Amino acid sequence: SSEGYTTNIEDSEAQWTEFLADTDQIQMRFFFVPGNHDPSNPVLHKIWREKFGREWYSFNYQGVHFLCLSSEDPHETHMSDEQVDFVRADLKRNKDARWTFVFMHKPLWVNAERAIAAGNEDPTNWRKVEEMLKDRPHTVFAGHVHHYLQFDRNGTNYYQLGTTGGGSQLRG
Repeated sequence: SSEGYTTNIEDSEAQWTEFLADTDQIQMRFFFVPGNHDPSNPVLHKIWREKFGREWYSFNYQGVHFLCLSSEDPHETHMSDEQVDFVRADLKRNKDARWTFVFMHKPLWVNAERAIAAGNEDPTNWRKVEEMLKDRPHTVFAGHVHHYLQFDRNGTNYYQLGTTGGGSQLRG
């Protein structure tokens, strides 16, 4: 969303002011998912929490469950144990959803598979979440890489979106 990577509060506030002015024009609710530019240091993490609250959350709409996660928790390309525990409890509470959509910034499955193929453990914690999702109909969306890809992972669609966010020239 923001250019990020700054510790200057005024610069960050200016970036968010510009971005929020754009999203305020949308005639529907905008749901935020943090990316690697957003809570990338303690200053930006504090600003994120003040503006939007916790970096992961969920909601339901017409029987569909939306799970918005942070791939930057507490550092890049990782989900904390706290977030994984949230997902576990959240999916249990919402076990009757007719479909689940999962959103995160980075396609963590790529990093997890690369590490596992090299004989290492999953450094992202994604495989734990993926295991929790396996018995329910779901679709996973990520961004970060700036080109579109579709993955079929065990019969489930995973999408990596094209250019998105505040840096996109695709406005209007």
